[in-house]
Amino acid sequence: MALTDTFAKNVKPTGSTVGNKHTDGQGLYLHVKDAGKYWRMSYRFHGKQKTLALGVYPAVSLAKARQRRDKARELLADGIDPGTAKRDEKQAKAAAAGNTFEAVAEQWLKATAAKRAAITQDKVTTWLRKDVFPKIGRMPITSIGPRDVLAVVRKMEARGVFDSAKRIGQICGQVFRYAVAEGTAERDVTTDLRGAFQHAEKKH
Repeated sequence: MALTDTFAKNVKPTGSTVGNKHTDGQGLYLHVKDAGKYWRMSYRFHGKQKTLALGVYPAVSLAKARQRRDKARELLADGIDPGTAKRDEKQAKAAAAGNTFEAVAEQWLKATAAKRAAITQDKVTTWLRKDVFPKIGRMPITSIGPRDVLAVVRKMEARGVFDSAKRIGQICGQVFRYAVAEGTAERDVTTDLRGAFQHAEKKH
């Protein structure tokens, strides 16, 4: 018999060391233990019995658990192990989180600090944290294009700080080249922006 929201809310653990499994259907069940209530899906892949974690109740509702089960069944129908797919997705997200422009730029700052005077290091760090990170800092570095960097530069140019804006464009290029060397980016996208930065008008 299919589960209900009321049942999921009110069911209590029995004290069993292994907990109790309450089936909803098509592999989905609620595993009730002293530590909490866990949505699980039982399935077979290539002849092996497996279990997929779908979340913890009540953070994940019955309806949401069913949606996740249905998505997993779709993957199975396509010949994909949902457990492996979930693991790969987690790894991709973790990699993306570690490869944001901000994360890579912070690594670059540390790796190249010895090449700059302390006052220059502070200035570059301030520029990045004030003008660049708020705009593209959280983006995976592999998803950033020339227009994203140009938008940062244009915003600084609008304030009239043309020299600083040009320097920021160059710094972004150095971060990208560092990322290429480290294997976290394919190329330096700022090379497409050569000649695009504005210059302050000279006073006569």
